[in-house]
Amino acid sequence: MATFELKNRLTKQTVDDAVQQYKRDRDPKELLFQFARCMVHFAVDDQAVRMCTHLKGKESWFLPFNKGFNDGAGNPPNPDGLKTAYLWEEVLTKRGLTDIIENYAQVVEEKDDKGRKKYKQIFPRYHQLDAVRTLLADTQARGAGKRYLIQHSAGSGTNTSCWPCRQARTASLTLV
Repeated sequence: MATFELKNRLTKQTVDDAVQQYKRDRDPKELLFQFARCMVHFAVDDQAVRMCTHLKGKESWFLPFNKGFNDGAGNPPNPDGLKTAYLWEEVLTKRGLTDIIENYAQVVEEKDDKGRKKYKQIFPRYHQLDAVRTLLADTQARGAGKRYLIQHSAGSGTNTSCWPCRQARTASLTLV
């Protein structure tokens, strides 16, 4: 379902080393690393997480999969352990992962400018998961008919806005 390159400060390696290892040492033609064989490829250290859904060698594009801290990048301090513990304690749990498989992860077909089909694999980033889960929990607790504003980074808003609407089984959402 997923691959991981794990690094830590004890070995003096970072998430950037993990990203470079994917780009340099992992052959995208190898069966495990071929498009859509895995949902996501994670580069992880004890401070940060990055993700990629389509390994393309040096052209692989890794996005942050961090919680954010002080209205910025990175992860907040974790008094109980590593800053990246949320990945296995929250996201990769049985419940968290089955939710992602059921409601978020997908391969979509798109057409380029010449009408040719191309495929893109989607896996939610942390801020998207958090926004959708927060909206759904709030509508379940407060009921239908409330208004919500989703503030998002460029390029992540469409899915972040659509996912809660698709999942709202018992509550009605109005997104503005």
